[in-house]
Amino acid sequence: MAGIEPYAPCPCGSGEKFKWCCHKVEAFADRAQRLFESGQVEAAIKVLDEGLRKDAGNAWLLTRKAIMQIREGGLEAAKDSLRVILQKQPKHIGALVLLTRCVLETEGPINGAGMLQQVFTSISDEMRPSMAGLTRIVAILLGELGRFPAALKHLELARSLDPEDRDQAAVSAERNIETSPDVSPWLKDHYELSPPSDHLQGEARARFEDALGWAERGLWAPAAAAFDALSMDGTAGPEAEFNLGLCRLWLGDEAGAIGPIRSYAARLGNIAEAVDLEVLCQLIELAPPDDRVENVQLIWPLRDRDALLAALRAAQDAEEEGKGPIDPLDPESPEVDQFVLLDRPALPPGTGEGLEPDQIPRILGRISVGQEIAALEAPDDGRVNSLGDRFTALAGSSIKPAHPKTKVLGEIGRSTLALTWDWLFPDGITRAEAERLDRAKRAQILGEVWPVTPMHYLGGRTPLQAAGDPKAAVALRAAVLQFEQDPTLEQAGLDFAKLRERLKIHREPAIDAALVDLERLPVARLAAVAAEELDDERLIFLYRRARRVMQVDAMESAAKAIIARPALFESGAIDTVTVYSDLASVAAGRGRREESLEWLERGRQADSPARRGPNAPLWDMIGVRLMARSEPPETWVPELAVVLERHASDPSSNQIILMNLIEMGLMRVGPNPDNPDDILLDSRPLQSVLAEYGPRVTTASGRLGVSAAKNELWTPGGPAAGGGGGGGLWTPGSDAGASNPAGGKSKLIIPGR
Repeated sequence: MAGIEPYAPCPCGSGEKFKWCCHKVEAFADRAQRLFESGQVEAAIKVLDEGLRKDAGNAWLLTRKAIMQIREGGLEAAKDSLRVILQKQPKHIGALVLLTRCVLETEGPINGAGMLQQVFTSISDEMRPSMAGLTRIVAILLGELGRFPAALKHLELARSLDPEDRDQAAVSAERNIETSPDVSPWLKDHYELSPPSDHLQGEARARFEDALGWAERGLWAPAAAAFDALSMDGTAGPEAEFNLGLCRLWLGDEAGAIGPIRSYAARLGNIAEAVDLEVLCQLIELAPPDDRVENVQLIWPLRDRDALLAALRAAQDAEEEGKGPIDPLDPESPEVDQFVLLDRPALPPGTGEGLEPDQIPRILGRISVGQEIAALEAPDDGRVNSLGDRFTALAGSSIKPAHPKTKVLGEIGRSTLALTWDWLFPDGITRAEAERLDRAKRAQILGEVWPVTPMHYLGGRTPLQAAGDPKAAVALRAAVLQFEQDPTLEQAGLDFAKLRERLKIHREPAIDAALVDLERLPVARLAAVAAEELDDERLIFLYRRARRVMQVDAMESAAKAIIARPALFESGAIDTVTVYSDLASVAAGRGRREESLEWLERGRQADSPARRGPNAPLWDMIGVRLMARSEPPETWVPELAVVLERHASDPSSNQIILMNLIEMGLMRVGPNPDNPDDILLDSRPLQSVLAEYGPRVTTASGRLGVSAAKNELWTPGGPAAGGGGGGGLWTPGSDAGASNPAGGKSKLIIPGR
């Protein structure tokens, strides 16, 4: 290793000159590095330990040791080494950053976010931009854990640290959260800290404003401590409690956030802001211990595996699901035969049209049959013993007459269990029918079961028991407001007006379109804005904000208001394709196929004459993609083949088609292992669907679809059907007409080439 200049800053991070700091252990560091580079990791660590015996706690040697331990997978040992450094130098940046990465790997993103706070409190302002990457890593992991408000806030912080960087993984993580229909709109909101009240003065106000400044710079842990102290002494009012809750929320401490946020909301009274905050609390609150049910597994030793499988397959109230891992979370878990126990016999295949929810068999438990054991899995809500008796009677002598071993697999909230269902559809049921039945079942449960189910956010009372209690009004409004986010429930028979009447709560207040602050309005309430009453600028803002977070009702109403103002398209204020395709997508997503096609056709006509030609392939591919969302391949793949034929000779059109094929997963992009500067486009998925579902009739051009006589496949930009197709991989720079080295046809499969 090259020697370090005596008067250079010491690599240990102390800030001292190397000559006056770690010069005396340089030989140990040098020798250990040479051993490590030659693959002698254990010997290298022994050399570092030798140096540490001479200079205990030396940060340079300990950092090198931790890096070696990390590379060898010894994360726990590396954490111990780094903590020794931090005992002597609590603000050692290198150790803090390395420890944060180790904690993320071993303790998860919540503790990792806490370590990141230590980093930020230890670094100078000049060093903050260099922490953007680490902040993004924490954000992405928080999102994967389901801590969505914390993930979004960390992503926002990362952007502020490095505004020029647009890391694709971070962009993708943010878009996945904001556009996911499975993430509640209240978890997508960007909540703002409250300023101090006007009455707060003097030293307390200065402390409050200091805490605000820390929080705005991403120092949420010290800000939370300051707001906690202010709320404890009672001088700062409810604003300190609210800010404490938000800081904890952004750190991923959702359990710690609920109390302060609810305390603040309680002082607001029965108003919309309090309802929205209560929704947030209901979403992030875990069921208390007395409202939890264990999910258990009863395990019996097998005596005759074949006899048990035969008995299960013959039982009318059991159904085989196929093979699967006995532990889905363990990649090395052995595969077992899996069955479900039903509350009634399974429906025969093909019966689905016109069914009612009560006719669908419910799944009561699951059975796994391994090589030596059989296991029954079910929630311990009173059904386990009866299911155990039912299974042993069915199994008979195929299992050993022993008391089953009990294993707890996890817990689920009792109220959550009451409001969910697990059932077995008959084979061959259409997607539309399955979705109809799911909506009808959910409407039935929310209208009939939820009102009489004890809820922990009502203090263990049922909604009907809490009805009329002024103290429960906000919680009841919050619960019903969440249900109303799904407009299909009313179509399925859930009468929200009647439900609110039973609960003695009024409808949510109307929103004055002229006065509302669209930027701060909660995401979930965007649909309550009368879009047609907004001026052009605010209308476009509403549309774009609703579109960003996929608030479909608000997006739809804003889009319809926009198309009623053609001048917005003519001026270029907004894109025709985007607005009309959104309306088509919404209609398709709600099963209104004819309406979807009508919006696409209206969009084509609304395009300016100059854009109709260039946008034609885009409209065509939008139509194909909408069909692919809800219809079988035999319906949309022939249409795709027609589109490919229609635009085969236009390179610019083919580039549009190519991007859509990539997004649909029909063309795959990957690195070229032979040339790192090149990429591979793999068309085999496209070839496969065209070969299986594409049209079997060759057009007059001889180029469309699959020729039944020649068994050949044409793909856009490739050879004509009569000239032979082939291949599956293309690399930039390859020659469309060249033969491959093996003497076959070209490997070119890419539109427009």
